[in-house]
Amino acid sequence: MGRWTVLLLMVAGCAGSGSGGVAQHDNAARLRVAAAAEASGQTDVALSMLASAAAAAPGDAVVQSHQAAALLRAGEAGRAEDILTRALRRNPDARPLLEGLGRVRLQAGAAQEAIALFDRVLSRDPNSASALSGRGIGLDLIGQHTDALVSHQAALARMPDDVGIANNLAVSLMLAARFEEAEGILASLIRKGGVPPRVTLNLAMVRVVRGDRAGAETLVERHIVAERLLPWSEALKAP
Repeated sequence: MGRWTVLLLMVAGCAGSGSGGVAQHDNAARLRVAAAAEASGQTDVALSMLASAAAAAPGDAVVQSHQAAALLRAGEAGRAEDILTRALRRNPDARPLLEGLGRVRLQAGAAQEAIALFDRVLSRDPNSASALSGRGIGLDLIGQHTDALVSHQAALARMPDDVGIANNLAVSLMLAARFEEAEGILASLIRKGGVPPRVTLNLAMVRVVRGDRAGAETLVERHIVAERLLPWSEALKAP
C-alpha cells in the first residue's frame, strides 16, 4: 500500500465524528496531506483531499480558495471559477476568494476584471501583498508598466522574502525595459537557492536580452535559449 493511500485512509477514517473541533482538525489534516501530495507530484491525491475538505466546510473561504487554487494549477480554471463564484455568494467580501478569482481572471487574460477584484481586496486591506502583486500583474497585462511597478514594489515591501512576488517584480521590470534591475533581482533569488524553474528561466531570458547568451546557457539548455528565449527576447526589445 502506497504512503499516499495510507494517508488517505487515515484522514478518511477519522471523518464524521460529529465534533466541531475534531472536524476542524480533520480538515487541517486534509490540507496538510494535500500540500504534501501536490509538492510530490500527486495531483490527483491533492485534489481529492481538497475536495473532501471543501465539502466538509462549504462556508470556509480559506478551504474553498485552497481547492480552487489547486484546480487552477492543475489547468482546471473552469472548475476553479465555479467554486470561487459559488463560495463568494456565501462570503461576498472574503479576501481569499476575491484574490483567488482575481488569479483565475489573470490566467484568462481578463486583466481589467482581475484588477477590479484585487482593488476590492485593497479597499479593505491596503497591505495585502498578494492583492498588490496580482494587481501589478493585471496592470502589466494591459501595458501600464509604470503603475504596475508601483504595485509590485509595494507588495515586495510587505513580503520581502516572497520569491513569487520578487519574480513578478522582475518580470515587470523586464516589460518596462529595465533589464539590469530585473537581472539583479533574479540573480539574487537564484543565489538563495531552491527557487522555482520559472525564476531560472526568467534570469536566462534577461541575460539573452542583454546580449549574454553564454551566461543564459549556464542556466538552461542551449536549445531552450535558441528555440524559446531568443524569440521572446526580441519581443521584449521591440519598442
